[in-house]
Amino acid sequence: MENFTCDYVYIAVLILKLNFCLGCLSHSRKTQAGFIFSRCICLAYIFHMQKLFLINCTPSLVKAFVEMGFEVDQVYVQEGTLDLPAMLNARQFDPDLILQQESLGRRLFLNGLHKLNCVKIFWSIDTHMNFFWHRYYADLFDCLLTTQKKYIPELRKLCETRVEWLPWLGNLSGVGIAGGGIIPHSRREHDLSFVGRVSSHRRSRLWFVDFLKSHYNLNFEDNLNYQQMMELYRNTRIAPNEALFGEVNFRLFEAASCGCAVVTPDVGGGLGELFEIGKEIAVYNDVLELKDIIDRFEKDPSLSGSFGMAAYARVLKDHRPDSRAAVVRDIAQKTTVRSIPEERAELLLCMSEFLLSESGGYKVDWDHLLKRFLGLGRSEMRDVALLRIFARSGMSDLFMGIARPYLDKSLSSVDCYFNMSASLGALKLGLWEVAKHFWYSVHASSRPDTVVRPENEVHILKLWGDVSFKKGLRIRSGVAFNEVKDIPSCASDCFFAALHKDPSDKEIYRRLDSIFNGVKGGEPTRLGFLSHLSLHYPEDWRISAEVAVTSLKVFRLQEGLRELENAKELAYMAGQTRFFKRKIELEIPQFYKLVNWS
Repeated sequence: MENFTCDYVYIAVLILKLNFCLGCLSHSRKTQAGFIFSRCICLAYIFHMQKLFLINCTPSLVKAFVEMGFEVDQVYVQEGTLDLPAMLNARQFDPDLILQQESLGRRLFLNGLHKLNCVKIFWSIDTHMNFFWHRYYADLFDCLLTTQKKYIPELRKLCETRVEWLPWLGNLSGVGIAGGGIIPHSRREHDLSFVGRVSSHRRSRLWFVDFLKSHYNLNFEDNLNYQQMMELYRNTRIAPNEALFGEVNFRLFEAASCGCAVVTPDVGGGLGELFEIGKEIAVYNDVLELKDIIDRFEKDPSLSGSFGMAAYARVLKDHRPDSRAAVVRDIAQKTTVRSIPEERAELLLCMSEFLLSESGGYKVDWDHLLKRFLGLGRSEMRDVALLRIFARSGMSDLFMGIARPYLDKSLSSVDCYFNMSASLGALKLGLWEVAKHFWYSVHASSRPDTVVRPENEVHILKLWGDVSFKKGLRIRSGVAFNEVKDIPSCASDCFFAALHKDPSDKEIYRRLDSIFNGVKGGEPTRLGFLSHLSLHYPEDWRISAEVAVTSLKVFRLQEGLRELENAKELAYMAGQTRFFKRKIELEIPQFYKLVNWS
């Protein structure tokens, strides 16, 4: 392969020499020669990057790489830690590129990445659920790809590695199906279909399905394999979509690949770049908009067919597996292999395993993980993990062994997450003075007279909630916080812990409402806080209006409409009807059109 590289560079140099020797020294000729040289260098690099090692990659993507002419080796590995250099040595495979795709439900950590002198890429699929540990694991690689564009700015701020957008991919619906192909909407068997898991833990999806069942002839399935699901979509006109945390999800691409008219939440995050809104897909912000779109599609098969065929054409044009493989290839060619010290690599791997295990998403050998952490040199990252482990395990002496250098100020930190973990870890162990020390540490640069003094456990939890919210530690999507066992990691955790200790504090409900306001996927949780506040402030039209708007965003149609009428009446009695109308016009424009207010 090196001979190809040398040949192309040699030819490029000869072309340059020939141009200049012939006296072709005009600006245009120089530009042309430079272009030829750069193209030859690019070709040489393409020829050089030939061997790919793919880990847990979707089969259609693997096939696309093979059809592009790459030499591909692949593995599908179950949950655990994999010594990648040892595996490659055993397979006698020396790759130019390693691509690990996040496997959902089967968490695989790669060990030894820092020993490999090739481009290493991690494709984060559920970034919206796993951001909290992916930000560390990603730094073991040379590049992080994410399906969720909206997270790129934050990831680039927190990660040292390169971060790029690689959306999920579509798939041709007819593959592997006898007589497969796109079926005209006029001949499709089902008007509406939804495929997905529904449980009490996913209240918004439960209400979504209940709404569709009560208003339409919904074909609902929750236990299909992939091929069965795609066959169902091939025979469905309209595919309503729902997103748990405001993500661009699989269902969008799956339904579009089958020519369905997809009605999906307006989640932003590059959605309009993937499909043209209003032509290839339809979007909604609340149940009234969802109903309006489905009603129009249901009455007019030609309209749903137009959207479905346009979405299918877009998949063929931009979202096939070969399109994604080409993007990965292009990114890899521009990615520099990073040098990561062995201790840094071990720290990042330990931190990733710790955070996922702490959240309940991975089973780790805690004794072994502790030994690995303790075998590393002191650092803020190592120490915060140990403080959290020891505090949760009730190991006061070991906790103090890590905390003591920070207490005597031989070490210091002003990081919010570190000091909050140390403070609330100490609180869990009953070490009140230590808890206060770390509260003051985060304010080391502030004037002493401006720092609030914690009065009790609930107060310090609320203080940390306010500070972490201001620092951007708002919520951790995908993590269920246990107020009894867990140590808070973000603002919402702090206030949940405070509320557990003092359920009568109405101010905590207001803070939680503020935290979850505007968080896509947080509406069901927010509705609970608002409902509680409405019981205590029954004459406040603003709270009633928020209950109504939030209800409509989580598909509770009748409840939302009733609450809107209540809020309207309260606003009228308060002499603030115009403010109520302005709010509804901005947040629920479909309702504003329906009532035709003047």
